[in-house]
Amino acid sequence: MTQTPKWYTKPYIEEVLFFCSLFVLIMLPELMKSINPTDLLKTFFFFAILYGQALLYRYFIFSLFIAKRYLLYGIETVVFMLLGTAVLLVADYFWLDPSYYKTEEDTLLDHYISHLVLSVISTSAILSIFLIRKYSTEVQKRNEAQLMLSEINIKYLHAQLNPHFFFNMFNNLYGVSLTDPTRTPELILKLSNLMRYQLENVNKDTVTLQEELAFINNYIAVEKERVGQRCAIEYHIEDAEQWATQYSIAPLLLITLVENAFKHSLTINRPWFIQIHVQIEKGKLQMQVQNSLPDEILKTNSTGIGLTNSKQRLELLYPRRYSLTNQKQEETYCTTLVLQLK
Repeated sequence: MTQTPKWYTKPYIEEVLFFCSLFVLIMLPELMKSINPTDLLKTFFFFAILYGQALLYRYFIFSLFIAKRYLLYGIETVVFMLLGTAVLLVADYFWLDPSYYKTEEDTLLDHYISHLVLSVISTSAILSIFLIRKYSTEVQKRNEAQLMLSEINIKYLHAQLNPHFFFNMFNNLYGVSLTDPTRTPELILKLSNLMRYQLENVNKDTVTLQEELAFINNYIAVEKERVGQRCAIEYHIEDAEQWATQYSIAPLLLITLVENAFKHSLTINRPWFIQIHVQIEKGKLQMQVQNSLPDEILKTNSTGIGLTNSKQRLELLYPRRYSLTNQKQEETYCTTLVLQLK
C-alpha cells in the first residue's frame, strides 16, 4: 500500500521551510541584538529578492547547464545576473534603503558592481546548498528503494525455503515408512515440532541463535531416526560464554548446510559420517559441516534451491559480514560459514 506523503514533504512547503531556515541562520547575529522591526522587515525583503533570483536561476538557467548547452547557459547567466542586479539595486535604492545612498559618496556604478558581486555570491551559495540537499534526498530515496527491494527478496526467499524444507522432510518420512513402519508415528511427532518452529518464526526477521541451534538439533534427531546406526553423526557446539542466548540470526539460515550434508553423503563403500561443529565467540559464528562423499551410484539429483537460497539470503542480510567456503577432498566434503552476528 502506498503511503500518503507527509504535508511537510511537499515541494513548496520544503522550499518555504528552507528559505525561513536560511534567513534565520543568516540573521541570527542581528536577531540576538536589539533590531528595529522596520529594518528587520526591509532585510527580509532584501534577502527574499536574492533568494528569488537564486530560485529563478535554478529553474530556468541552470537547467541549460544540466542539458549541456554550455554556450547558451553562459550567455543567459551573464544577462540574468546583470538584470537581476539591476532589479536588486533599484529596489534597494528607491524603496528599501534610499537614505543610505544619499549619504554615500560612491557612484551608482560602484553600487551596481557591489550588488552584482553580492548577487553572484548569494546565487552560487544558495544553488550549492540546493544541490547538496537534492543529492542527499536522491541518495535517501535510492537507499529506501534498495532496502524495499531487499526486503521483498528476503520474503520471497523465505517463502521458497519452507516448501523446500518440508519436501525433504516428507521424503525422509516416506523412506522410514517403507523400511520401519513402527517408527513412523514417532517421526511424525518430531516432524510436527520442526513444523511448529517454522510456522512460529515464518514472519520474524530474526530469532535467537540458541533457538536456531536447537532447531538444528531437532532436525538431526529426525535424521537419526531415518538413518539409524548406518551414519556416524556428530553435532558439537562450543559456546562456553553462552553467547548463543545474546545474539540473533535470520531463521532457517543454517539448516540448508546441514540438510545438504545428510542428502549428499550416503556411501556404502566407505564410512558414512557427518560432523557438524559450531563455535561461537563474541560477535562471530563459525559453522563447519564435514561429510563423506557419496558413492557415484548413490548420488541424488538436487534442485540446488536450498544452497542458492542461503547464499542469496546471506548476501542480502549480511553483506560483507560473512564468508562461505567449500572444500572437496578425496573422501570428504567440507563447508565452512563464518558470520558476523547481529
